[in-house]
Amino acid sequence: MTSYIVTYFPIDGFAWAARTILTISGAEYKNEFPDWPADKTKTPFGRLPVLTEISPDGSKFVLAEIDAIDAYLAEKYGYLPKDIKDRATVMQYYYQIRDLSESFSNHIVHFKTDKSLEKYVDRIETFIEKHEDILAKSKSGYYFGDSPTLPDLFLYYIYNAMSHVEDKSLNHFSEEKSPAISRLVSQVGAIPNINKSFMPTAQS
Repeated sequence: MTSYIVTYFPIDGFAWAARTILTISGAEYKNEFPDWPADKTKTPFGRLPVLTEISPDGSKFVLAEIDAIDAYLAEKYGYLPKDIKDRATVMQYYYQIRDLSESFSNHIVHFKTDKSLEKYVDRIETFIEKHEDILAKSKSGYYFGDSPTLPDLFLYYIYNAMSHVEDKSLNHFSEEKSPAISRLVSQVGAIPNINKSFMPTAQS
């Protein structure tokens, strides 16, 4: 049986989507928490996360960079469409959510300035305006088709991350302002075992 090692810090962060896909797909994997920065030179590009796939014959496939890891696992376990144009459409939604996530983390973790707040607020307001319309037109409530794909999973994570931040003014999502987004989050939250992918500290 193929197994995996997810090398990252003991937080959700950039490894959440990979851990989640593996968890809800029933794949065998373990988390490996590096001694950072001592282990930096052991990674392909001096960055985390890193995914190691171990085949039944013992051979290893090592992949770095969050977007490459997420896309690889999503395609392998059925969380991306088969058609190339449909897949590209779904990935654009994923990159939109990644961009929102970066604006959010840049403000609350790194900069904490009026300028970073202004950039974040502009980004989330534009995001909600555009994505609420996209999801409101979806019969299933998902971004594509009748089942969750990579952007659905990642939006669930971002929604939860924002709802747990101490400064509640940063959480612009609500059932009143974004009912279609809230519906998607509720549907994804009903996926068996999805919350098992959160690190223990994330929900405290």
